[in-house]
Amino acid sequence: MTKPLPPCAAHCGAAQLALFAPPAAPPAAPAAADFDWDRQHVVVIGDSGGKDSGATVHTVCSSADAAGQLHKVRILHCDLGATPGGHSIEWPGAADVARRRAAAYGVPFAVRRSTRWPSLWDRMISHGRWPGFFARYCTSDTKTATGRAYVDELRAELRLREPIRAGYAMGMRAEESRARAKKPVVERHRMSGKGTLRVVTTWLPIHHLTTAQVWQMHEENGIERHDAYRMGMGRLSCRACPLAHTDDLVRSAQLNPELFAEYAAVEDRLGQFKANISLREIIERGKN
Repeated sequence: MTKPLPPCAAHCGAAQLALFAPPAAPPAAPAAADFDWDRQHVVVIGDSGGKDSGATVHTVCSSADAAGQLHKVRILHCDLGATPGGHSIEWPGAADVARRRAAAYGVPFAVRRSTRWPSLWDRMISHGRWPGFFARYCTSDTKTATGRAYVDELRAELRLREPIRAGYAMGMRAEESRARAKKPVVERHRMSGKGTLRVVTTWLPIHHLTTAQVWQMHEENGIERHDAYRMGMGRLSCRACPLAHTDDLVRSAQLNPELFAEYAAVEDRLGQFKANISLREIIERGKN
């Protein structure tokens, strides 16, 4: 059983710092990747409800509290909508986990959805093919674009006459893939555009952590985890994600048979779900 996180707000100061400090500190991020809190008007944390998001929320809020900048932090959950059959595309309860994390640290929380696409399902049908490693429109159209709109919303909320300077913290880690290992920990993000409305700096505060260290951080700090992990899932992506490991997809198909049946019904239309396995094969493996 994990202990609940204490609430935290901008006025907590040193008392909260002591509570945030883990018994055994995780490895520090490289010094060259230091994030400039003073430069930002606001710092948004993208929280999917997964384990890496939980570690990111803890790391960013701890850093903000130490810098006296917790008032700048916002947590954003991007809602991916539902299928025509009414099945949530993401794991049910993911937004609630993210909301409780925000409440634990005393920072504002928001849920937003793409203004162009009612759901990721609609985007996939419109695209005519499943997302893939070289076509991650699922992220760009339903998360990046949504995050950009939220940053613009914050500019209006703060009544800024200048372009908003926003940090955008995400839970990508080097261990996950060679592509992610090459990502800079701090860089200007493409959602900045020409910078006339916004200058967005991407921050990957847990880029250096291993999966074991992420779970260690959860245990030592009582960070809430989604129940899907206890049911055998290794990651908390979409319930039926073409980029997920096959073992995760098989387990998800066992836990979400109606959703997978709905996805399988359009596989002939969108092509094979993954290069090495179809949805029908995934479902059959789950029956064994």
